[in-house]
Amino acid sequence: MKVVYHMFVYGIPKAQPRAKMTMNRHVYTPRSADAWKEEIKSAFRPVLKPTITGPVKLQVSLFLPRPKALKGDQNIPHDKKPDTDNLLKAVMDAMTNAKVWNDDAQVFETHVGKYYAGKRVGAQIIVETF
Repeated sequence: MKVVYHMFVYGIPKAQPRAKMTMNRHVYTPRSADAWKEEIKSAFRPVLKPTITGPVKLQVSLFLPRPKALKGDQNIPHDKKPDTDNLLKAVMDAMTNAKVWNDDAQVFETHVGKYYAGKRVGAQIIVETF
């Protein structure tokens, strides 16, 4: 395995929302994660390498804002909403749009953690090629 990217993206992680339908049967996707996805794309732009075409292993640690009631600066496991899989989907969609890889179907293995942030809010992203 070769590490291609190892970076921290600052910002508040947001989950990829599900598609919704209006009364007129118009389907749309809410834009609630757009700012977070743009932060990810912006972080990759200056370090972008050629688009990965083969299998990818992805490690993501998500650090969400800590409630005021939780004191300290240690990362604490986050066991509330948003769901980990929806947070990961937003990250992977943004990386696809940034041309890190051709398609997120190339990701054959993921390791994901979700924490209340100790010091910094955002996501630690490690991309390895096979």
